[in-house]
Formats: sequence, structure tokens, C-alpha cells
Amino acid sequence: MTVHPRLARQNAKFEPSIRTVAGRYHVAYGFSPSNCTLVEGDDGCVLVDTLPTVEFAEPVAEGFRRITDKPIRAVIYTHVHPDHISGVRAFVSDEEVRSGAVEIVALDELTDHLARDSGLLAPVLARRAMYTFGFQLPRDESGNIGSGLGPPNIPGRRSFIAPTRTFAGQEDIEVAGIRLTLIHLPSETDDQVVVWSGDDRVLLSADVIQGETFPNIYALRGTGFRNPMVWVRAIDRLRRLRPETLIPHHGRPVSGADAVSGVLTAYRDAIQHLHDQTVRWINKGATPDELAERVTMPPHLAEHEWLGEFYGSYKHSAPAIYAGYVGWFDGDPAKLDPPPRQDRAARYVALMGGRDALLREAGAALENGDDQWCAELTGWLVAADTGDTEARNLRADALRRWGLAQANTNWRNWALTAALELEGKLKPPRGLPFGHPDTVRTFPMARMLETMTVRLRAEAALDTHMTVVFETTDTDEACALQVRRGICQFHPDPPENADTRLRFSRAFLESTVTGGADFPAGIAAGEVAAAGDTNGIEAFFALFETPSLEIPIVAR
Repeated sequence: MTVHPRLARQNAKFEPSIRTVAGRYHVAYGFSPSNCTLVEGDDGCVLVDTLPTVEFAEPVAEGFRRITDKPIRAVIYTHVHPDHISGVRAFVSDEEVRSGAVEIVALDELTDHLARDSGLLAPVLARRAMYTFGFQLPRDESGNIGSGLGPPNIPGRRSFIAPTRTFAGQEDIEVAGIRLTLIHLPSETDDQVVVWSGDDRVLLSADVIQGETFPNIYALRGTGFRNPMVWVRAIDRLRRLRPETLIPHHGRPVSGADAVSGVLTAYRDAIQHLHDQTVRWINKGATPDELAERVTMPPHLAEHEWLGEFYGSYKHSAPAIYAGYVGWFDGDPAKLDPPPRQDRAARYVALMGGRDALLREAGAALENGDDQWCAELTGWLVAADTGDTEARNLRADALRRWGLAQANTNWRNWALTAALELEGKLKPPRGLPFGHPDTVRTFPMARMLETMTVRLRAEAALDTHMTVVFETTDTDEACALQVRRGICQFHPDPPENADTRLRFSRAFLESTVTGGADFPAGIAAGEVAAAGDTNGIEAFFALFETPSLEIPIVAR
């Protein structure tokens, strides 16, 4: 078996189509992991979300043009995630936005969140996204067969045009005779915005309803705490609107007030049950691994068409709720100061009879169909010696077989991609750790330079004390970095007594993120003007690591 039967049935839903509901809402479904919706007005249209890439979006844009020749007058971004904002240039051009022919509307927090998500943790999150979405897996039944939300998430050309109109809280807009209310509802993301038409009783729920699957209360690629009860309260706000049509931006539209109410109620109940029962067992002393076994979805919800655990799951969400409320420590003092990972692994391998005995036991487990146990056993061997090719290959076989049997696409893609890593077949992610050039152009300089604080090689800077001010010559931005005995302090307002001042164009700054430029070379080439004590500037920048996307995740 290469595809779990339930997952195969889920994937059969994703036939690409543009579905018109409530008369004038054209929903592009199944073309990509996310949807977008064109709302047709009197003499123009409003586009809500833009799909993950230009390649995904182009056939949808062509399909919309076959339905109507009315121009797009406004684009609404519902939240920061790339699968909702990155196909924008397939629908509208920079010139249309610059001229005012098209408005780009978003929450006032969106661009800041975009810079945040492309900031401090960008390298490891870019690496982990490869596992969640299976970017390097073959597009066939032995590999990436879907996202659980739609077809496979395939990398491509991303684009972004910055918002021209922003709001906070709630905003009423009218475009081409279309009256819409935009409502900020933190849930899957802090900046989530739903779009409501009181005239048509139509709700575009963005990712407050994440699709025809239980949602990612915790995303395995790495996210902060998504408070389940904040999410539940957001859905309850939607229920109070009493919509007659629901358009999620993953999943198919739902028509009829009773049907919509049923989906919204089941969705919020599944999230609240996870939360309440997790907290109940936390209060009884359960540890994260025990929560994963004890907290399960009630049968009436588990059998609901919109709550199959194809994307999110109770098992990988309950431990995240524990961490969100209690932190990482499960109460076992032995975990407070354990031996180093490799040393601990070597001790366990010795206790189990040594490397060869453990390898034989793991091989027998695989032969007997116990893939998970084989993967767990060989994990100790790889941790003890990451160069043990035989153990790595056996673990890869076990993870691949285990992954192919999973109905949850996140679990499947993580296991199959981990197998590639163990076999030495995984390539670094394509692109840049700190964002596409379109998005970098929207980042304030402060956001870009603040990421350097977590790149300092502290051990090499214990005797350094130096302050460098950074100033753009054309956008009036300024900030500073101070290295002080192994600490890099970011100063949003440059101090008066800096050692060195660097002045450069905004274009040069962006090229340090997207084009491989660096400040010492810029000084030498005359692109950066340096004033003050410049003798130590090359040594100053040498204290910072260059971000790498070649990060081991499982072979460590």
C-alpha cells in the first residue's frame, strides 16, 4: 500500500474547478492547496487571496477572464501565509496598483508579520517546510500525493505587491458596488481576516476554517502557540453572523444556513474538545507523550466529513498545547541536565547489547511490519554515529514504509522526506532563507538587521566592544548593532557615540539579503560610505555567521 485509503478518498475531492456560488462569487478550488475567490460587482471585481505561486495562479486568472471581462478593482489579502498572497502578479500588475486602478487591502499588521516570519528563524523554518510539504518528493503514489487541503504544494515563482490600504480591527469597504466587511479574527494566524457580505449572507472564512480536515492547531514545520480557545472564539464570532454560504480558502464552498452552521459548530467543537481534554489531563499530571495517547476526538466528530485528520491531528497538537501552557519541562528532573545527545545514545546502544545486536533487532522489527519500532531503534544508532550508513538506510526504509501507510499528509511527507535525508538525497531548499525579493522590498531595515543578533558567533566576540550605525541614503532609515562581549544588541535608534557609521542605498541593503552582497565588499567597491573607526569593520562582520539551509533534521 502506498496511499492510505482514507487519504486517497480525500485527494479525490481536489478536482480543479471554478465554482460560482451565491450568484457572483467565483471560487477557484483544487488548482492549488489554497483557494481564491473573485467577487463580481457592477463594473469591476474584488479578488480575495491569490494562491501560492504565479504558476498556480495563471490558469485561475485565465479561467476568471472567461467568466467575466470586468477588471479587478481590489485585492484582499486574508493573512500572511504565502499560499494566500504569492500569486498576485498573475492577476494584477504593479502599474495597475501604482496608478490606483487596483487597491491592495490588508490588515495593518500583515507586512510586519511577513518580515517577522522571514526573520529570526527563517533558515530552519525554510528547511522544515520541505518536510511538511514534501517539496522534493516525487509527484506520484510513492511520494507527494497532496497536502490534505488540496493538491501538492509545489514550489514556484512567488510574487508580492505591498498593501496600499490597511486597517485595524474591522473595516467596511465598497468596490464596484460590492459592500464587504473585513474582520480581524486571530486564529490560525495572528493577522487572520475574514470577509463578510451582509448583503449576500456570504462568509469568506480565510483559514479560520482551514478546510475539509481537522486544522493545524500546531504546524509541524514550526509555529508559535496557536491558542485553541482564541481560535474557538473566532469561529463563534462567525457563527453569530448566521451566514448562508461559507467559502473557506481551503475546501469546497458550503451552501445553506443549516449546512454552514453544522460545519462551523463541528469545527469549533473539535478544537474545544482537544483543548479542554488536554488541559484536563495536564491537570491530572499527564506528560506530552501520554496526552498524545489519551486525548482523542469523539466518534461523532471524527466521522464528520470536515474533520478527518489529514492535515492537523490531535496527536501532534495536544503536546503543543502542553508546551503552550506549561512549557517544555514534563516534570522529570532527569531531563534537566542530561548527558549530550551523542553520549546518551551511545550508552543506550551499549545497554541494548551493542550496535550489531540493536541493528539485528531493528531489522527483525522491519521484517515483522513494525516500522515505527524499527525507526525508533535505529534512531539511537544514528544519534550515536551519524555516519553509520547501514543504520541510516535501515531507518530510511522504516520511515518510508511507515510514512506511506499514514492518512495524515504532514506525517507522510515528514517521514518520506526524512528518508531522503538519511539516504543523503535531500538538497537544500531553493531560494533565500530571508524571503523573496518582492517581500524583502517591504521589510524595514530594522527587521533585516535585527536578524543579525541571532547570527553572532558569541564565542569569537567575547573581547569585542563595537557599535556600528547603519543609515540609508534614500529612505531615511537608521539603526545600530552593538557587539558587547558576546552579545549583539540591536538599537532601533542609533546611539550618539557609535564607533562606525555606514551609509548606503536601500537597493544595496536589499542586495545583502537577496543578492549575496556584503558590507565589507560594499565599502571596497564604493557602494557603502564608512565614517569613524573603520579599521575593525571587516573583523566586526566576520563575527556573524552566514545563514545556511543545509540543516540536519533527523540525521543527527
